[in-house]
Amino acid sequence: MPTRKSLYRLDQFKHAVSSTVRAIAEKSELDVSFGAETSDISGRAGQLPIISAEMAPAEVAKVRGVGDAYALRRRYHNDRVHEKYAPEHNPLAQKVYETMEQARVEAIGATRMPGVARNLEATLEDYYANNRLNLSQNTGDTPYGDILRLLVRERLTHRHPPAATHKVINQFRTPIESKAARHLDALIDHIDDQEAFSRLSRKIIADLDLAEDYDEAGDGGSSNAREDPEDQQIDDDNSGSEEEDGTSGDEDGDNTADSSDSSTQPGDSAADLTEDMITDMMAEAAAEKAKAAFDPDNPATGQGPQYAIFTTEYDEIIPAEDLCDAEELAFLRRNLDQQLSGLHSVVSKLANRLQRMLMAQQRRSWDFDLEEGMLDTSRLTRVVTSPLHALSFKVENDTDFKDTVVTLLIDNSGSMRGRPITIAAMCADILARTLERCGVKVEILGFTTKAWKGGKSRLQWLENNKPPQPGRLNDLRHIIYKTADSTWRRARNNLGLMLREGLLKENIDGESLLWAHSRLSSRTEERRIMMVISDGAPVDDSTLSTNSANYLEDHLRAVIDWIEKRSSVELLAIGIGHDVTRYYHKAITVMDAEQLGSAITEQLSELFDNKSRKTR
Repeated sequence: MPTRKSLYRLDQFKHAVSSTVRAIAEKSELDVSFGAETSDISGRAGQLPIISAEMAPAEVAKVRGVGDAYALRRRYHNDRVHEKYAPEHNPLAQKVYETMEQARVEAIGATRMPGVARNLEATLEDYYANNRLNLSQNTGDTPYGDILRLLVRERLTHRHPPAATHKVINQFRTPIESKAARHLDALIDHIDDQEAFSRLSRKIIADLDLAEDYDEAGDGGSSNAREDPEDQQIDDDNSGSEEEDGTSGDEDGDNTADSSDSSTQPGDSAADLTEDMITDMMAEAAAEKAKAAFDPDNPATGQGPQYAIFTTEYDEIIPAEDLCDAEELAFLRRNLDQQLSGLHSVVSKLANRLQRMLMAQQRRSWDFDLEEGMLDTSRLTRVVTSPLHALSFKVENDTDFKDTVVTLLIDNSGSMRGRPITIAAMCADILARTLERCGVKVEILGFTTKAWKGGKSRLQWLENNKPPQPGRLNDLRHIIYKTADSTWRRARNNLGLMLREGLLKENIDGESLLWAHSRLSSRTEERRIMMVISDGAPVDDSTLSTNSANYLEDHLRAVIDWIEKRSSVELLAIGIGHDVTRYYHKAITVMDAEQLGSAITEQLSELFDNKSRKTR
């Protein structure tokens, strides 16, 4: 039975949520009510979910998220524009169009208000935990609306889909992006322009053969459909590719409509494929491209015939201390220590376990009472007391523990922002100290880009009249947090740099692995290990918008394939919230960033274990 106090708190909470919704929507007279079994945020009145008097934290987060989504819809959505470009007579296409628009308005709020971003994420996690996406053999049951909503949200906010959706999203990501990546990547440039965003949404729907494009459908307004210059460029590129293929949009539409045709065209929807077929196709394509994209006779360049770089003029390899002054580094380090005070003891225990295991393998042993070797001074008393007694010698046994260096390569992309990069910095710190005490040298590196969307490389490309297929089109920034020969004490402040606002941008993994590998290969240690910490696939909007959809991913696979099969460097990876086993042969995935410390120490323990090494 609810108490008066709990009812009062509930009333106050509803009042606060209603006021927040009106403030975000900028509509003081907005009607907000509670009690809907299933929330509908597309109507004129806000119907928010019912909440119990106990106000469980999960309920509170859910209601706040639904309220924020509704408010953002009222503020940034125009019904007239939405209806103008909406697909007709096709429920699936209409659902995809609707969910992409909702992803847009929510992304606007999430990028401008961190509190709103947390509320929306909690609501999304709750929804997909209770409404799991399932793969189906039936084309009509494919959850295209949910898949596109999450893929668009990922591109607009750089936030990963909820954990409960990873399997389905990863299953359809490549087939969808192979068809619609160009238009998907262009969405972020029009997040504040609903009309341009709606036109791109229709193009994405047409790319996936769910409905015809807006212009081709004859819905009117064709003169407006090409107002945006960048959209014009995208259309020109697509029209060129259609002419080369000898097909037109109308013919594609006819093929889509003709469901009785038993032949399968290259442009058929991914929904026509079963889960096993998609998996096999992805694996086969990846293997072929990895084999073709690398030059085995010239691995130092790391490029091969399938990968190009527009310019390296603006790339940089820079020590962490050169990116900001010593005072700021010390401040960032103190901030890191404060944030990690609660987790420090847990990871330290794991590190101590690793240290004990390493020290046990490094323990020295001797054979005594030999006729030659090193003089055993502990036996000299026998010679003094009995001069006829022969001298005793000893020889040190060989140890299986090899002279070792470890490189920790950390993804410094924007999607690592927050808890993941904080945990990664802490683990790097703990491992550097632990392995240093065991005589194992550690190098800590990071990789990102100098700018979002291309930087100076892209500007130079524009000045050169946009040559087609320019290759990698962004300025790389490779950061040296700690060299293998420097001590942890001298480099400890550098790790705080990962928390610096504005440092984390985009990630080009393939070239970063080659850079770290070249540094590691130049070392004289007998055993060299490289551990990559990342949260997903390589992403660089400027490169992917001017090349094929899988351009960076294919190069990453080629680099990994070469290192794993042809190099003496041992490569392993840990994915944070994202499955990286599709790239790396030796890899694990942690869904919670707080599991990272345990994952790293366990992976290293397995590598250093005697039995594990002898079986390889």
